[in-house]
Amino acid sequence: MTLPRRRVLVLGGAGLAGSVLLKACGLAERSAGPRPLIGVLQMVDAQPPNLTRLGFEQALAAAGYREGETMSVVRRDAAGQPANTTVVMQQFLHDRVDLVLAVGTPPLQAAMQVMPATTPVVFCYCSNPWGAGAGTPPGDVGQHRPNVVGTVGTNPVGKELDLAREINPQLKQVGLVFNPAESNSSYEAKLLRQEALRRSIRVLEQPVASASQVPQAAKALVEQQVEAFVKIGDYATIEAFAAICKVGLEHRIPVYSVDPPDIQLPGCLAVIGWNYRDDGMAAGKLAVRVLNGESPAQMAFQPLTSTDLLVSLATAQAIGVTVPEDLLQRADRVVR
Repeated sequence: MTLPRRRVLVLGGAGLAGSVLLKACGLAERSAGPRPLIGVLQMVDAQPPNLTRLGFEQALAAAGYREGETMSVVRRDAAGQPANTTVVMQQFLHDRVDLVLAVGTPPLQAAMQVMPATTPVVFCYCSNPWGAGAGTPPGDVGQHRPNVVGTVGTNPVGKELDLAREINPQLKQVGLVFNPAESNSSYEAKLLRQEALRRSIRVLEQPVASASQVPQAAKALVEQQVEAFVKIGDYATIEAFAAICKVGLEHRIPVYSVDPPDIQLPGCLAVIGWNYRDDGMAAGKLAVRVLNGESPAQMAFQPLTSTDLLVSLATAQAIGVTVPEDLLQRADRVVR
């Protein structure tokens, strides 16, 4: 699986609507741009996966892979629909891409299902590659599919609970909105329950099947008198997290997240989570090694290790919460 030392352009936008569904049924024209051609698929057009993808592109650029000059990229998203990931991968197969970047677990699953073992697959923005069938923990050499390598970003849900408890030492129960049909979500929800049990915190859950159901689910948790909202890696709540923040703001309930961009939302009190550009850059460095001829089979999965801590004093004031001074001193960013 040796690739020549060539480089990757962008054909099409990040969004799926109007482009992938029209082209991906085997009728798409093959790219006439420079090779190698990289197919990039993410589940939704949202800030966390977008930042991850940008980090990937920055790593390629730092290694001298210049878009439109020495490489080409086809970017797509699945519009939040798992079935679309297979459609897009079939298009990538038709286009004979040289490497696939799977941003998230559903794209990774589709890549492993559709793409041949001779096509390298690099993944990122993924908390549970094991559940997707990519390998066994920790994903060292010989512990994963020979053509698959990437970064592992299981969200730090234990640290999220610690953050909530630091702000409210009396915290006893938190509310979680998530889609149990998503493999990442069910995996992280299980981890959250385990971490909550260790801290004598009760998790009250409201399952949803889509982003449209999130606002009502958040209101249902308010009626159950949750003392805080927490977030896990879940596409439904990624798309509708602003609605949870709005409910929290209206009812003066703290809202915590694992996605750093969420700190910009009114109502989000604090975040502890991975830096998504770092995630994408780590995946991009793996891709550069593959493009330069190294086999993914000889690489290990790379777990993320560094988190960002962000706090919103604006939200704290709005909901009447006092943030400990020590926490503010440790924060990577404070929104005032």
